Amino acid sequence: MSPERRQCGFSLLEVIVALAVLGICVTVILQIMSAVTTAARVTDDYAQALSIAETRMALLVAQDNPIGMDTGKAGDLFRWNSQVSEYQPAMDNPLFNNSGFTDPENIYRAYHYQVTVSWGGYRKRQLELSTVRLGVAP
Repeated sequence: MSPERRQCGFSLLEVIVALAVLGICVTVILQIMSAVTTAARVTDDYAQALSIAETRMALLVAQDNPIGMDTGKAGDLFRWNSQVSEYQPAMDNPLFNNSGFTDPENIYRAYHYQVTVSWGGYRKRQLELSTVRLGVAP
């Protein structure tokens, strides 16, 4: 063969290397897309759980100090627990003095409201809202 008649094109080795690089790139892109999809689903679940917890908390606060516990389901995925009890500050809490919350007429009491929403099968997840508010003593 003369130097003028060189064949143009790719060798088999060049084609194999190009396919290997393409395969690696496609694999990486698919893994990134899977991670983004999972993160979006988890974020959506947390947003739904927060909405459920806020709704349950608003219902509790609207009632007149419903001391006790309650549980339920929201859809097929979410379970919630709510609890209202008299608030007992920790002895080492710097926000309270030794006598805790004082009310000379004994009209008001501090109540602790807590709502927990849990969901998930293999990977259990949980979100909790908690607050303390004053209410009229029973």
